[in-house]
Amino acid sequence: MKFLLAQIIILCTLASGAFSNGLEERNLAKEIILFEATSYRVVTEFNVHAMQQDAVSEQDLFDVLAAGDQLSLLFNEQSKQLAPSWDKYRSFVWQKHTQADGDTYVFNDMRILHADLLSIVSLVKKQLNSDLLPNKDLNKVNAILLIEQLASEYLELSAATFGTFGFAGSEQAIQIEDRSAAFERTIEELKRLYAEEPEKLKSINKLALRWRFIRNTLLAYNERSAPLAVSRTVGYIREQLAEI
Repeated sequence: MKFLLAQIIILCTLASGAFSNGLEERNLAKEIILFEATSYRVVTEFNVHAMQQDAVSEQDLFDVLAAGDQLSLLFNEQSKQLAPSWDKYRSFVWQKHTQADGDTYVFNDMRILHADLLSIVSLVKKQLNSDLLPNKDLNKVNAILLIEQLASEYLELSAATFGTFGFAGSEQAIQIEDRSAAFERTIEELKRLYAEEPEKLKSINKLALRWRFIRNTLLAYNERSAPLAVSRTVGYIREQLAEI
């Protein structure tokens, strides 16, 4: 299991114990954003597996679904619908991931299930006042969310090009442009916030360098497609964010 997933599962275990002991709900404010990010990463790993059809990509998909399972169980106090909605989404993904040929209708159905899940996530985030997290925490989890959103949207566009599950639409293209700008702003803010912490600043600078490597590729979604390179680079960025 990749480093961030291990971090998430450890974090889930600690957060679950803390919540059951009566600590304030704001302790889960980071976890709901991590859960949202995980739901987007499902799209990425689903499409990577559709392209590669190998054991490694299947394990990556299984790992991210397992991380989502852990996270989804934390929010029963806020929503009785979130865990069942996640289960529908993840079960559909796992059922369909073995199909050898792409099918736009499969991905459209998956998108509907994801949209339903995200609407519940939005309500939980409001209950947990996620926007009121300390600046360091808020910018870190927002960076994780943004990079997972970017990867999923780019992989969706690329998958359509490769004839797999993705569906190329203007909505994803616009989101890539907007979220790329937001990710850059978030990274600059993290540099400022961690200016006095050399080791963490080093991790931020490393991921910023890799970000520059894929930024133009992401923005050139309508000119060239490099889904596996993007997926690998996002994996590296994910690991560096876990170091902060």
